[in-house]
Amino acid sequence: MQAVKVIRVPLRLANSYLVQGEKTVIVDAGDPGFSRDILKAMRKNGIRKSQISLIFITHGHIDHYGSVFELKRHIDAPVAIQAIDQTYLESGTQAPLFPLNRAAAFLKAVGQDMKVRKRYGLKADVVINERLNLESFGVAGEIIHTPGHTMGSSSLCLINDTAITGDLIIRRYLFRGPAERVAFLHNQEAFLQSVRTLRERNIKLLYPGHGSPIRMDRVRIPNRPQTTTADRK
Repeated sequence: MQAVKVIRVPLRLANSYLVQGEKTVIVDAGDPGFSRDILKAMRKNGIRKSQISLIFITHGHIDHYGSVFELKRHIDAPVAIQAIDQTYLESGTQAPLFPLNRAAAFLKAVGQDMKVRKRYGLKADVVINERLNLESFGVAGEIIHTPGHTMGSSSLCLINDTAITGDLIIRRYLFRGPAERVAFLHNQEAFLQSVRTLRERNIKLLYPGHGSPIRMDRVRIPNRPQTTTADRK
C-alpha cells in the first residue's frame, strides 16, 4: 500500500484532516457551516469526491462533527465513529463535558447544551469498538480506541509513526504553547492509558484537533491523575 500524506485543514477553531493513500479518509468536520472549506481543500489538493472512502469522527463533540451532515450531501462515503460516542453524533448533541479547571467549567456552561439544528437524518455507517483497520478504505493505518477526553474518543494511527488524535492532547493556548492534557477529561485514568498506548505504538508526531502538529517527545503528561472533582468512571 502506498505512503500516507496528511493534509491539515484549519476550520476556524478546530482542524479537519485529509489523509491520502490509495484513497482518502476525511478526519473530523469542524463546527456546522464548514463543509465548503473541506471541499475547497479537496479541490486544491486534487482530491475528487469519488476518492473519499470514509469520514472518520474522532469523538462526539460538535466542533468535530458539526459539518458532517453538510458533507454527506456532497460526498457519498460512510461515516465512522466509536460506539460509545455514536449516540451524540446521531442526535446532534454534545458528549458530556467534565472540566478540570474553572475556565473549562465556564466553557461547559456555554457549550454543554449546544445542538446541531440541521442533521439530515444522519446515522453512523461504521461503528467502531476497539479498532478498525483502514486497509479496505485505501489508507495504511488503524483507528484505535483512545478514551479519556470522551469515553468514545478514538485516534487514527498511521504507518509513518504519526497519529491524528482529536482532543486527546492539545496546546495550552489552543493554537500555541506547550502540549498538555485537554481541559475536559471524562476519565483521567483512561486518558493516561491512551497516552501510554500511543507511546507504545512508537507514535512520534500528533495531529491534534486544534492547532499545529505536536511532537510526542514534547508531551509532558504526569503519570498520575490531576486532583479534581470532575473525574468520572
